This record gives sequence, C-alpha cells and structure tokens, in this order.
Amino acid sequence: MSSPRHVVVGTAGHVDHGKSALVKALTGTDPDRLAEEKAREMTIDLGFAFLHLPGSDEPVAIVDVPGHEMFVRNMVAGATGIDAAIFVVAADEGVMPQTVEHLDVLSSLRVSAGVVALTKADKASPERILQVSAQVKQLLAGTLLENARILPVSSLTRAGLPDLIAELAAIAGQVQTRSPEGIFRLPVDRVFTIKGAGTVVTGTVVSGSLATGEKVDCLPGGRALRVRMLHVHNQVVDRIYAGQRAAINLPEAKKEELERGDVLATLGALTPTLMLDARVSLGERAARGVGQRTRLRVHHGTKEVMARVVLLESDELRPGETMLVQLRLEGPLVVMAGDPFVLRWYSPPQVIGGGVVVDAHPPKRRRAAGAAEVAEREAQPAAETIAEMLNQAGARGLAFDQMRERCGLAAADLRSLLGELETEGRAKAGRRDLWLAAEALERMSERLVGALAHLHRQHHLKSFLSLAQVVSAVAPPPEEQEALRLAVESLAQRGTVISEGNRLRLATHRPEWSDRFAQARDHLLAALLRSGLATPSPEELASASGLNDTECEQLLDALVESGDLQAIASDIYVHRQVIDGSRARVIEYLRQHGRMSIPEAREILGASRRYLLPFLEGLDREGLTARQGDYRVLRKRADG
Repeated sequence: MSSPRHVVVGTAGHVDHGKSALVKALTGTDPDRLAEEKAREMTIDLGFAFLHLPGSDEPVAIVDVPGHEMFVRNMVAGATGIDAAIFVVAADEGVMPQTVEHLDVLSSLRVSAGVVALTKADKASPERILQVSAQVKQLLAGTLLENARILPVSSLTRAGLPDLIAELAAIAGQVQTRSPEGIFRLPVDRVFTIKGAGTVVTGTVVSGSLATGEKVDCLPGGRALRVRMLHVHNQVVDRIYAGQRAAINLPEAKKEELERGDVLATLGALTPTLMLDARVSLGERAARGVGQRTRLRVHHGTKEVMARVVLLESDELRPGETMLVQLRLEGPLVVMAGDPFVLRWYSPPQVIGGGVVVDAHPPKRRRAAGAAEVAEREAQPAAETIAEMLNQAGARGLAFDQMRERCGLAAADLRSLLGELETEGRAKAGRRDLWLAAEALERMSERLVGALAHLHRQHHLKSFLSLAQVVSAVAPPPEEQEALRLAVESLAQRGTVISEGNRLRLATHRPEWSDRFAQARDHLLAALLRSGLATPSPEELASASGLNDTECEQLLDALVESGDLQAIASDIYVHRQVIDGSRARVIEYLRQHGRMSIPEAREILGASRRYLLPFLEGLDREGLTARQGDYRVLRKRADG
C-alpha cells in the first residue's frame, strides 16, 4: 500500500526499552548522535531517521525521543507534529513509569495512530510476552491508542520487524494528508551551523508550506529571516509542506540568536501571547488536584514555559476532571486556537495532563463570568465566532491568517465559511485577504460619500476629485486604509461613485458654472489662446478675470481636468490648442532639419526658456522627442 507523501512517526516509551536500537534496526541509522549518548548508552536528546516503506516513494520520518524521566521535556518536543507513534515496551520488563508518562503525553497531543512494539522479545518467554501484551492492553484501554496492534520484535535478531514495517505502512497509508494551505508553522527542535551555509534549524512543519527565497517570522522575537535553502530527507528541495521533517538554512541569523522552542511562521501571520483560554484535563493518575493559581509547566510545540492557572469553573481541578481555565504565561507562546499542549507539575516535573487552546488572545477573565464567556466561545458555531470577530475588528478588519490563529479552523473550512458570510452580505474580502464586517464597510462607505459631497461643494467647478484629496478628507488611520479602498470598490460597483484611475466623483455630481465663473472661464481661455506658450501667471490671470487667487486656482484646475488646459509646470497653464500647434511645429521642424537647439525652438515657438524647457521636457516624456546634448531629435515613432 502506498503511503501519503508526508508522514512523521515518533517513538515513545521507558528508558532502556530499546527505542533507539529499534530505529537503527528499522532504518540503518543510529539516532543517538551525541558523544554523551554514545558514552552513557542512553538517549538524551532527539534523534532522527528515515524509513523507506514498501510501495512508497516518500520515506517516513522517524523522531526518536529519550525515555528517561529527566528528559521528558525533550520527549514532548519530539512528539510535536507526529502523525503516529511506535509505542515501545520491553517484553522482559513490561510497563514502567515513563511508559505511562509517555502515553499521557501522546494522549494530550491527540496522537491517535500507532503500533505497540514489544521490544527485546528474544529475552522473554512466550508466556512473558503474553503477560506483557495483556498488561499493555489494559494500559491502553480507553485511550486513543487502545486499538493499536501489539507486535513482539527483536532489534537483535530482527524477528518481527517485517510485521512492524508492514503495520507502519498500513498506518502511514491511513494518515490524513495535511493541507498545504494556510499559515506556515515550524516549531524549531534543533539549531546548528554548517560551514559555508551558516545557521540551520530543523523541525516538523505542522501547517502550511514554505519556499526557498521567502521570508519567515522567527517568533517570539519577531525577526524576519530569509530562507536560503531547504532540505527534506537530506535532499535540497524548492518548497516544504505540512507533515514533513525539514531543515531550513537561515544565513541572516546567528546560531545563538535561535533556540529550540522558537517558531518559524508566515510573515506577519502570528502574534505571541502571554495568556490563553483552554480546556484542560487532569489525568486520573495525577497525584493531587490543581488549585487556583497553581504554577505549572506548559509544553506547546517544542517550547516549555511556566504558567499560573486560573480555574474558571471551580477552585480545584481534581484528577480525571476537565475544566475551562485561563493560563497566565510567564513567557510568550506562539499558539493557535485548537492547538493541543501538555501540562507538568512545576516540581516534581511529572506529566499530569494536557489541554486544547480555545482562545489564543483572550482578555483577562474573572472566574464566574469568565467560565461562561469561554464556554460560550467554545460552543459557539464557527460562523458566529467569525462574524463576532469581524464586528469587533470594525474598519481595521481581520486578515485571513489572523482569523485562523484565533478560531483554529483549517484553511479550506475557513474560506468556505467566509464565502457563506460574504454571500449573506456580512463580510467582504480584500486584495490582501483582509475581511470586514458588512456593517464596518457600510460605515466607511458613508464616511466616503460624505467626504465626496463636502469636497464637491468646495471644488464645485471640477467633475472629479483626486484619490489623494479624498483620502485626506476621510483621514482613516493606516490600519483602516484598506477598508477605504474596499468602500470605493463597493460604491463603484453599486454606481454610487464613478472611479476613473485615481479620480473619484459622486455619480450625481455635475460641475456648477455660475454666470461669473462662466464669464471668467471664457475670458481666461481666450487670453491663454492668444498668449501662446508665454502665458500669464496665475496671479495675472486672476486679476484679469475678476477672480481672487483661490477662485482662479479652482478654475484653472477645472479646465485642466476638462482638457481645455495643460499645466506644463506648477504655475504655467497652456491652452490645449497651443500645445497641439506647438507640438506640430516642433515635429515638422525636426523632420526637415533633424535636430533642434533651444535658440531654434525659441525662434519657431516665440517663447523664452522659462516656457520652452518645461514644454520640451513634456515632449520628451511623451516619447516624441529625445535630448542629445544641447539638441532635441525625433524618436522613431514620431518620425514614422
């Protein structure tokens, strides 16, 4: 059976039960890479290997974890992002303390696929193997792994390994392929340097995808880093996807600037939090209950932080119970709604249970009201949660990735819900995947219409207003400018606003030419037509037309907009017929003589350098002429 492309399997089990030996027997790779591990013959940190399964082109990544109680923190980091587990129990020793503790970790992380490997079967009698199998079945009863097959194996004699490989192939074939859409997240589990390449980090991609050359956020620090090279299965690739073990070359970072527990994420998509709402479960084997503000260790991804737990439904969480809580973190975590995590006592640091994030960025909760608020949020249909978030965001809107961070939905499911909301007129998608509640968009549209009406009254001679004028009048803060753009689009689609490039007007607006302005317009146009390129200044035009300076400026702007005039400089307005006639004379002269100097231009156009230079530079910008030293020549298209 062919397996899906990207599957990660993690080991779990008590120290010295043969996890690393089993990985080596399966893959040929010794996952114990540290000199101290070789010397002590004990796994201390995470190890990695790849297993080629029959009928599959894509190897399965295996993460080997330490089994000693001192290194449970490393075990939890290794279990992050795994799809299935090889749950290891030595046939000669049976279930031991870390066997149970590792099962609790897998349960808290919701690992539901796996196989039990009864290792060291060569050291146990058939009766002992049956006895330990029964012991394991009893341990797994009621857990997510209760249906896992139990297979006796020996790494020394290789007995049972073919059956284990076949079972892993079957499990891999059933693992659901993760969507490459959405936020890229990779919790870092190793940081090292390679000569000539620089800093490299490794981890399991838990969501999204990443391509060579892209930038990622390194959180919680927030630094943006460029990706130079990507490796999967020791081979260079152009892109990595959810479900893959990957190595990422980050040449801009120094090794000491990164550490296990950091998260690489889509640029700008995630924000670290110091507080989260969650539903937590305390294991039945916990030695005692958890009281208000108990200090606990929280393991999420590959990071451990301390936290005070605020119980929202009672003053004590007893073994075997589940409760809504708020975790007040002592260090930042990068989480999304729906993420699982593991809890350990502060001291002794034993696994006691785990939970699931309900809200990654909640307000501070008080006990009685807080429980109701979180419960309502937890039970609320996703569509209502999204609509509520959009309404709260107002004209700022919410980016798609922000909503994913807070509601925990898969990318495809969230897009489907947003599509339904948009159909109902409750949300609007933007160019940058920004979404707004319809009420916020309507309020921004009303502000825009009001600003346009006010500007039309101020500039009653002009048909259109510049977009810059409108933005200045509405004056949205930077985080609301996308909402303004969406309002322009919405009003244009409805026909309320006419948009031409970077110019806007209300559909109902028409220029208002009173008798005084109509007479001044006719006088001004006649004067400018007579003057040729050497036009009067705006002040002179105002005096001659009987207008004040402001009124004359409005009139000139209106005539530029209508096409009657062209502003060749900030204070030089030329009649369109003069522009066209002057252009024709320049082209004709150049066709006859090949080139033209400024003195020659002055002679044929009858204007000084003050007027000639901006006019000729305008012809250059149009592509009609080109400057060669002190001369102008025709470009080919004008000459043709």
